[in-house]
Amino acid sequence: MNTKDTLRTFEEVAGYYIAELDNYSPEKFRRKPSAEEWSLSQLYNHLIMAAFHMQIKAIEECELGRSVSDGEKTEAGAAVFAAGAFPPIKIKVPTRPGYTPDYSTDKQEIKGRMLQVIDEMRNVERRLASIPADRKIEHPAFGCLNAVEWFQLVPMHFTHHLRQKEALEAL
Repeated sequence: MNTKDTLRTFEEVAGYYIAELDNYSPEKFRRKPSAEEWSLSQLYNHLIMAAFHMQIKAIEECELGRSVSDGEKTEAGAAVFAAGAFPPIKIKVPTRPGYTPDYSTDKQEIKGRMLQVIDEMRNVERRLASIPADRKIEHPAFGCLNAVEWFQLVPMHFTHHLRQKEALEAL
């Protein structure tokens, strides 16, 4: 898939998340099923935070040359990119500050931040062709990824969380 197709896929899935915001009352948006599980608000915040502070940041690091040049993907990373998707499993992240997303954000703020992610993805896509493919940043589970691969992770990550979103909506 080329980067323009990746961007279109991302715009579609992000647009779906934005449109779905209208279906949630403030209470439903913030409701946590249990102490260990996230609310819809936390899920949305997680997607936004990961896009800005991990995936897009890694692309910018590749662009600036602050990267490794000799690393490879892990077996898990190779499998994710071969499939074009994350596996349909729950991934547990640590429950500590920095990992547990905020759940107090209102829907309008979330919508604005989601639109910012879309805008930034459009800006990044225009620059990807100028970033050498041998510039890589290490992902904690997937190994060393170049800028295009980090870009591809954004829609994969959003799509991966659709099952979680549907489960939270059913509560």
